[in-house]
Amino acid sequence: MATEKLAFVCDSSTAISAHFGRAPLVVVVTLEDGREVAREERVKERPGAVHLYEHRDEHPHEHDHAHHRHDHGAKFRALADCNVLIVRGAGGPVVEHAEQLGMRVYLVGEKTVDEALAAYQGGTLRSDPRRIHRH
Repeated sequence: MATEKLAFVCDSSTAISAHFGRAPLVVVVTLEDGREVAREERVKERPGAVHLYEHRDEHPHEHDHAHHRHDHGAKFRALADCNVLIVRGAGGPVVEHAEQLGMRVYLVGEKTVDEALAAYQGGTLRSDPRRIHRH
């Protein structure tokens, strides 16, 4: 029996988000042999961009600001057991991070979980790389 967990990054329990970083929740659908056997909602940690360091006046400003990168790790905690990520839009670093975790990423045009799920189950869900946000 093949089991898959699909993570739909959402703005509500039915609407897939157009931006991974701003979405407050994840709808996780478990498929066994291609059939839905479970669905749950999980809160996604820390919506929005998070800087690893605060920008304070007391440190010198002649350095580069490479340390002001975004930390996406916390945002993936709710997805840790999933092997597919489905969202309508995300930044390049999010896509790379998900792929490094072994997830298949779909950047989709479908607006609802049920539409995208039906397309996935039917083998017609396609990912559109133009939906990668340039940050």
